[in-house]
Amino acid sequence: MKSLDTLGINTGDDKHNDISRRKFLKLSGLTGPGLIIGFNLISKHAVGADSSVPATNDFEPNVFLRIGSDGSIVIKAKNPEIGQGVKTSFPQIIAEELEVDWRQIRVEQGHYDLRFDGQFAGGSTSVKENFLQLRKAGAAAREMLVEAASRKWGLPISECYAKSGFVCQKNKDIKASYAELAEDASKLGYREAPKLKDVKDFKIIGKGLAGVDNFDIVTGKAEFGLDAKPKGMLVAVIARCPVRGGKVKSFDASKALLISGVKEVFDFDFTQNDIRESVNGVAVIAENTWAAIKGRNALVVNWDFKNGENENSERIRQAFEENLRKTGSEQLRKDGNPEDVFLQSPKKLEATYEVQFLSHAPMEPMNYIADVQPDQCNLWGPTQVPGLVRRNAQTITGLPTEKISIKLTRVGGGFGRRLNADYSVEAIVISKKIGKPVQVVWTREDDMSNDLYRPAGMYRFKGTVDDQGKMTSWQLHATSTSRYMYANRTPHSSSEVFPDSFPAGFISHFKIEYSPVKTNIATGAWRGPGHNATAFVEESFTDELAHLAGKDPVVFRLETMGVMNKIMPYRDHGGPEYRTDRLKNVMNEVCKMADWYGVKTTGVYKGFACHFMFGAYVAQVVIVSVNSQKQIKIEKVFCAVDCGLVINESGAKNQIEGGIIDGLQIALGAAITIEKGGSKEKNFDTYKLFRLKDAPSIDVYFVPSQESPEGLGEMSTPPISAALCNAIFAATGKRIRRLPFSLVTLT
Repeated sequence: MKSLDTLGINTGDDKHNDISRRKFLKLSGLTGPGLIIGFNLISKHAVGADSSVPATNDFEPNVFLRIGSDGSIVIKAKNPEIGQGVKTSFPQIIAEELEVDWRQIRVEQGHYDLRFDGQFAGGSTSVKENFLQLRKAGAAAREMLVEAASRKWGLPISECYAKSGFVCQKNKDIKASYAELAEDASKLGYREAPKLKDVKDFKIIGKGLAGVDNFDIVTGKAEFGLDAKPKGMLVAVIARCPVRGGKVKSFDASKALLISGVKEVFDFDFTQNDIRESVNGVAVIAENTWAAIKGRNALVVNWDFKNGENENSERIRQAFEENLRKTGSEQLRKDGNPEDVFLQSPKKLEATYEVQFLSHAPMEPMNYIADVQPDQCNLWGPTQVPGLVRRNAQTITGLPTEKISIKLTRVGGGFGRRLNADYSVEAIVISKKIGKPVQVVWTREDDMSNDLYRPAGMYRFKGTVDDQGKMTSWQLHATSTSRYMYANRTPHSSSEVFPDSFPAGFISHFKIEYSPVKTNIATGAWRGPGHNATAFVEESFTDELAHLAGKDPVVFRLETMGVMNKIMPYRDHGGPEYRTDRLKNVMNEVCKMADWYGVKTTGVYKGFACHFMFGAYVAQVVIVSVNSQKQIKIEKVFCAVDCGLVINESGAKNQIEGGIIDGLQIALGAAITIEKGGSKEKNFDTYKLFRLKDAPSIDVYFVPSQESPEGLGEMSTPPISAALCNAIFAATGKRIRRLPFSLVTLT
């Protein structure tokens, strides 16, 4: 799956493209109904009726859907819900084709099940990769119900149609509910290629629906990982080395064992070749979280720092600068002769940008529950990669797949952090050792100190424009603490820079090269991986070239792309191509929203940025004000998005607004500083995130589209910092080339 490969993720999911009928029945655990269908998202195999299986009155045409003779309609949402809204949008897609009233539906979280053929949340791929298959699941059930009614009434299928949970006769006031038809429908053959609805007839897709868990969330009933409490569960809190890569040398647990509720203390060091998450530390096992934390605080641990205690942000920064004085170790793209053009051009510009490490900082710290017994393993918790958790559990326990069950809870924030399964490995290893159910709980300080940070990086640009104000050359040498280097994957550049991004292909002289910096500081995917840095630096430097050319920044970009639509190759996630007409359209739309070309207002300034990633097109304008005391305030953000067909307008808007807030807070304060081999920032007192009073007004516009859905959850984060910095330049004449920065320091 290309999108997951580009993220550098092995989900551990099995692909049962040729699942046998006998194996399906074994996996399914179903004892009815007469028709049992294994709807596989990729292979779409179906298993026919089995007369040996006792029939019920329920209709379960596929793993997603159950229609009961009691009138219940249950749709399962298969992917982890990390706040991106798939627990609502997935059932929304099925319900649309099923032809039911949304109010008739009960949505359940689908727990890990091989019949789902992969349950993964990341890379803004969920809706994009499952849209067609989910539609077919709903449409197939609808056609079976319509046929059941036509047989019952002795009418041609063409004389029957589905509407709001009923099958109706044309031109007659006669209808039968899905509940009445469930048993008969269960005896019919499955539809491999059902007829899908015309997009113009959609009634549910495209509407703004409230999240199915909203009420439970605000009333405290929703189950997140930290809420799960299986019977007999103990709690483990772990002392981890304060220096990345260090390990336990020795420890004294005598005082910890005196704490009321502490059961046992032991060290562990788990490393296995086929598990990428090595874990180690001293585990304090207790009856409750508070006792475990107190016990850990009472530990005396001697650490072996493995010579990592001298690592710091300044050393890494010096390594960046040293790299940029050399030729890049990876030559990624070269068109024409940009070096010669730069040397000969009278209008040239050179600029260096820098970004820092970032923590994911989800509201729910890492946690996971494991109950490992000799003959079974039961797992609960928040993860983006249940398939990887299962694969790791198999390796650690030696148990077969059917003896491992995984329950998915809601996830209190992922942003890429829960693409790694290290915290679940800790739980499995510890539970196996003590033979009891255990919940590993990380504190906020654990979470921030042991995160897999967004890579830090430095980016040196050279560019030129001609006498007509047209861009003539572009050079970028990027260097960073590549997450692919940390994960021992090559090429190291592929997670960090994207050689087909604008303005590649639009100018004759273009070059990108890359050099990694090795560090023991763990790095990983952070919302909009790679793009959260490259969009900032590329869109900022484009703005600088526009100023050098004496052109309006939007006009400068439009002129570079040209008048005609161009289909541009794009080899990164979201490719294999992008279209300039769609990119230019969102640019023009956001300019209308923000009155970009209108009369200038004293004290009000605008900045622009746009970007293509994960298949979607985004353009943004940030408006800042400067008062008489020269104080800068972010007043408003406008955002135009083309992500194809929008499934849930309410959820989509929430994603865009949340991504904008994320992008603004990493520009204005959030950063991890490395000192003495670990993070200086431990909690939100020093890792600065936005407060409610800081948030600007945000207007979002989705381009009406019948194109297939594309990525959405991460689209608005990457370009917003550039739009902000470009607005600040318009207001103050100061270029911001290093993130984060403070608005106060500019006045």
